[in-house]
Amino acid sequence: MIKKIKELGHQYNNYIYPKPCEDINTEWILKNKFLQGDPNYHWHKLWPERPYSREKMNILVAGCGANQAAILAKCNPIHKFIGIDLSQESINHHKKLKENFKIDNLELICDDFRNQKFEFNFDYIISTGVIHHLEDPNSALSYFNNLLKDHGILYLMVYGNQESSSIQSLKEIFKKFELSQNKESINNIRNLINKLDKNHPSKIFINQFADFNYDSGVVDLFLNVQEKFYSLKELINDLGDNNFVIKNFIDGKVAAVTKYFINNTDLHKKFKKLTIEEQLNIAQILNWKDRKIDVICTKTHNKKHSRCYSNIDFETTYIYQFEFINYTFLKDNIEIKNIKDGSSFKLNFDNRKLDWKKILSGRYKLKNLMKELSNTEKENFLKLIEFFIENYLLDYSHHKIEDYKKFYNTL
Repeated sequence: MIKKIKELGHQYNNYIYPKPCEDINTEWILKNKFLQGDPNYHWHKLWPERPYSREKMNILVAGCGANQAAILAKCNPIHKFIGIDLSQESINHHKKLKENFKIDNLELICDDFRNQKFEFNFDYIISTGVIHHLEDPNSALSYFNNLLKDHGILYLMVYGNQESSSIQSLKEIFKKFELSQNKESINNIRNLINKLDKNHPSKIFINQFADFNYDSGVVDLFLNVQEKFYSLKELINDLGDNNFVIKNFIDGKVAAVTKYFINNTDLHKKFKKLTIEEQLNIAQILNWKDRKIDVICTKTHNKKHSRCYSNIDFETTYIYQFEFINYTFLKDNIEIKNIKDGSSFKLNFDNRKLDWKKILSGRYKLKNLMKELSNTEKENFLKLIEFFIENYLLDYSHHKIEDYKKFYNTL
């Protein structure tokens, strides 16, 4: 195990990953960009059961890479961040960002995060693209459980086993050719892949990600020291063994599934009778886009706050627009478009008695916006809301949702 950790540290020292950000202001702040799992912008995803708070939190970024902890700390100056990474080069780049952009709320440590002990527990732990590179990912989950407060949140990203299968055969070929982490091997990989047919599964996979455009990305894709690829079923089991349950997903690329049964009542009923674990396993297979599985986890005793395992009283919730989704509401239909992947669909629905601007604002309970609807209309409207939420086309909270942008990069 120690040998593998040293090899991982060596890899990320020589091939710093992800691609370093040089200017947080121009690349993030001025563009109003935010990282997935941002504790300000994504509060309603992380803690829908709690009203928004500006109280200082202790946040650990376990495996912070080249930029993650610095960007989060800069965008959220009210919180205390600790960033830990195996790679000294990644920590050095963080130190440069910290100095250049006067990030005073960030502490940096170069180490295997599992070696670190703290005199306090964390409100929030972020570990994205990390534990699947460990020989024993469960050791990290156990560590997080011991370090997290009772009502704390763990944001985890791991590789899924569906989409990544597109490149597994190529990786086996590269092993047989004894390619290693050097410039010659990287060039050999690029040259070979560039010759593949445009419809080759590996070519389709690579074209979706920027990693192939720089050396560190090629190493991370094809020459990584250690990797594990998860089914949601396996991830749920590992989380359960370490006192965690899935609370939410960052987006719908893996978990949105009832959209596939929208015109098939019989299949929809059969699907709903399955366990949540079986439903999520089907969702992963049908969606396929699981290179990155982004999950928000909570301790098992907080299971009642999980959108996966609890029923939502939609009448008393606050609804909020989902990032990267465009909504068009006409008198008799609704068109929804994902501006990230270009997907869209249209639903016939009578909108004449509904104020969708208020509905999407996150400022009104739904029951206060349905007063003009008949009982049948209310029932149909709530079914629509349920469909939107379970397919990650709308967000929700049990409390009013703040205008997060006014708190962005501010004390």
